[in-house]
Amino acid sequence: MRRRDFCKLIVAGASASLAGAVSLGEDAQQTSPLTALSTATAGRANYPNHRAPLLPLKYTRLPLGSIRPAGWLSDQLTVQVHGLTSHIGELWDILTLSAWKGDAGKNVLPECCTPRFAPRWLEGLTVLSGVLGNDHLKALTDPYMQYILDVHELAAVTPSVIAWSHLGRFLPDYYELTGDRRAITLLRKILDYSDASRDSQEKIVLEDPGRLGMLLSFGYWYYDQTGDADIPAMLERCSRPSVDDWKDYFAHFPQDPKYFVHFPDVTAEKPGLPPPDWTRQGVDVTQAIQYPVQHYVMSGDKSDVDSVIQGIANLDQGYGQVGGRWSGDEWLTNTDPAQGTELCDVEELLFSLEKSFEIVGELSFADRIEQLIYNAFPGTCTPDMWAHQYDQQSNQVLVSVAERHWHWNTDTSNIYGFTPNFPCCLANMHSPWPRFVQTMWMATEDRGLVAATYGPCRVHAKVAAGLPIEIVEETNYPFSDRVRITIHTGKPTSFPIYFRIPSWAVGAEVAIAGESLRQRPQQPASSGTFFKVDRLWKSGDSVTLNFNFKVRCEKRRNNAVAVAWGPLYFVLHIAESFKNLPSIPLGPKATETPAPPGCANWQITPATSWNYALVIDRQNPQCAMTSRRVSSMPFAQRGEMVKQPGATQYAPWNGDVPLALHVKARKVPGWGMNGASAAQVPLSPVRSDSPEETVELIPYGCSRLRIAEFPTT
Repeated sequence: MRRRDFCKLIVAGASASLAGAVSLGEDAQQTSPLTALSTATAGRANYPNHRAPLLPLKYTRLPLGSIRPAGWLSDQLTVQVHGLTSHIGELWDILTLSAWKGDAGKNVLPECCTPRFAPRWLEGLTVLSGVLGNDHLKALTDPYMQYILDVHELAAVTPSVIAWSHLGRFLPDYYELTGDRRAITLLRKILDYSDASRDSQEKIVLEDPGRLGMLLSFGYWYYDQTGDADIPAMLERCSRPSVDDWKDYFAHFPQDPKYFVHFPDVTAEKPGLPPPDWTRQGVDVTQAIQYPVQHYVMSGDKSDVDSVIQGIANLDQGYGQVGGRWSGDEWLTNTDPAQGTELCDVEELLFSLEKSFEIVGELSFADRIEQLIYNAFPGTCTPDMWAHQYDQQSNQVLVSVAERHWHWNTDTSNIYGFTPNFPCCLANMHSPWPRFVQTMWMATEDRGLVAATYGPCRVHAKVAAGLPIEIVEETNYPFSDRVRITIHTGKPTSFPIYFRIPSWAVGAEVAIAGESLRQRPQQPASSGTFFKVDRLWKSGDSVTLNFNFKVRCEKRRNNAVAVAWGPLYFVLHIAESFKNLPSIPLGPKATETPAPPGCANWQITPATSWNYALVIDRQNPQCAMTSRRVSSMPFAQRGEMVKQPGATQYAPWNGDVPLALHVKARKVPGWGMNGASAAQVPLSPVRSDSPEETVELIPYGCSRLRIAEFPTT
C-alpha cells in the first residue's frame, strides 16, 4: 500500500475516534473496548510509536524494567528464578553443547524443533532479567548472546529461518536491557535471511512457511529504530501468504466433522488422514492469532482484526476449554475436558494476545490474558517451577505414564517432569510470567497510562510533558477483587489513566482519594470497558478499584458447569499422592530416561474421591468463600511436593491455597475412568442417591489433579 493511502487511513481513524467520543464528566469517562487508533504523533507522546506509513499502536509498551513485580507476584517470579529457568543451562545437553554459543553443528538439527530451543529459553531469561533487574540472569545469557551478536553467516549457526525468528522476537528486549546496538544489526540480518529463504523448499531451512508471520513482531520494531525504507515491503511479501491463510481460517472456520473428531474411548481408532488434513496444530493456531492483527498495522484493513475476533469465538466453540485455552494434543481436538492442551499453546497464545492488545486495545484480549496466566499456565507447571507438563486437562484426575485419547502425543505427555513427551515446552515455559509483568501497564498517545491487567507491581513512567512518576499497585488480585493504586509525583500534574474494568466485574466501584465516582449516575464503571480518569494528580493521591466479583457458573460440554470468580476458575480439591518416577520412556524408541540431578518426573494419583456432581443454583450459585494469606509459593497447595528456593531436596509444602470455595455436592457412582482419564462428564442434570456433602474448590492454578467441569443435580 502506498504511503498516501496509509495517511488517508490514519485521518479516517482520527475522524472515527472523534465522532465516537463520549464525555462522562471532568474526572472520568468510559470508552469502548475496540476504538479507532489515536492519530497523535510519536513526537507528542512520551514513548515512540510506529513510523509512518505504519499505523500507530493503540498503546505503547513501557521500556523493559519500568514495571517491577511486587507482593505475591514478586514471590512468584522469585520462585521462577530459583527453578528451572536459571538451571537448565547446566542440566540440559541441548544447551550445554549448542551452536548458539559456538559449538559448531551441535543441537541445531532437525529444523523442527531443536534449533528453536535455545532462543526460546533465552527469551524468557532476558525478559525475566529485565523485569527483576537481575544481573545474574543477564550473565547467564552472555555465553550465547555474545557469540550470536557477532555471527556473520546465520546459516553457520543454524539454517532454520523459524529458529532465527524466535531469536529475533526478543532482540528488542535485549537491546532495551543492554543498549547493545549489535542487536539491531542482527535483526537486519535475520530479516534479510528470511526474505531470501521465504520460498525455500529445503526443510532444514523452512519447515513451516506458515510461521513467517512471526517476522512482523520484531520487523516493525527494527523499522521504527532505523527507518530502513525497504522494510515494510519486505515484511509484506514475507508475511502475506501466512496472514492470508490464517485470516481465511479464522474468518471461515472449517465445519467439516473431522475437525471436531471425538474419541469415545481411549482405544478408538484415530482418523486415517495425515494430521494437517483433519485439523491444525494447536501451537500454530495460538502463534498465528497475532498475525492478522499485526498485519493491520500495514494494511489498515479492519477485516484483519475482525477475522481474529471471529476466529477466537470459533475456536472457543469448537475447542474451548476452561480458562481461555483450546484443546490441542498435538492438533486441535474438541471441547471434552479430558482432552489435552500443550503448554506451548498457552505460552504462544499469551504472547499473541499481548502483542494484539497493544495494537488495537481490544479489552477481551486482556481479559483472556488474565485467565490464561492465572489458571492454565500455573496449572500446567509445578508451583516451584521445577517441572511442567506437555498436556494439561481440565478434568485431570490422574497424572501418569499411560495411553490417553490424545490426537498425537505420547504416554508421558501429562507427567509433571523435565521433558515429558517432547522438549519444546521445557524451552518455552520461561517467558509467560515476565512477559505478563512487562505488559501490565502501557502508555497512551494522550500522554497518560492504561492499566491493562492487574496484579501487585510498581511502575515508573513518564506522563504529561515527560514528567516521571511512580505508581504503586497494591493488591492480592486475582485472589482479591480490590486494587489500590497510589500516585507519586514530584509536582501536581494532569494526565489520564485508563482503568480496565474486566468483563466479570459486577457493579464496579471506582473511588479517588475517598470520593466514589460510582455515586454519580453519569459515570458508572461498566464491566467490559475502560474507565478514564483525567485529573490533576498530586503525590499520594490514590485510586481504589472494587470490582465486586460474584461466583458464576459457565455452561460447558454435556450441560456441565465450570465455577469461576473474577479471572479465576475453581476446581475440586483432590488430595494428591506424589511418586518420583526414576525414569520415563522418551524419544522415538521410548528409551527409559531419568530426570537430571535435582529434577523429578512426578506421577500423581488421587487420594480422595473426584466423581462429584454439584448441588448448585446455576443462575445464583451460593458458595462460602475462605480467603487466606498468599504464601511465598502462591500456587502451591498443602502437602504438594516442592523444592523451595535454596533447597536441595523436595518436601511437602505446608502452606494453604490463597482462596477456597465450599459448595454442596453429591457423588456420582457411575462416573468413572476412560482409560487413564476421567470419562465424559455425565449429562446434567444427573440423579444421585448419594448423601449430600460439602466439598472444597480451589483455584485451577493451585491444582495438579482437578475436576473443572462438573455435572449438576
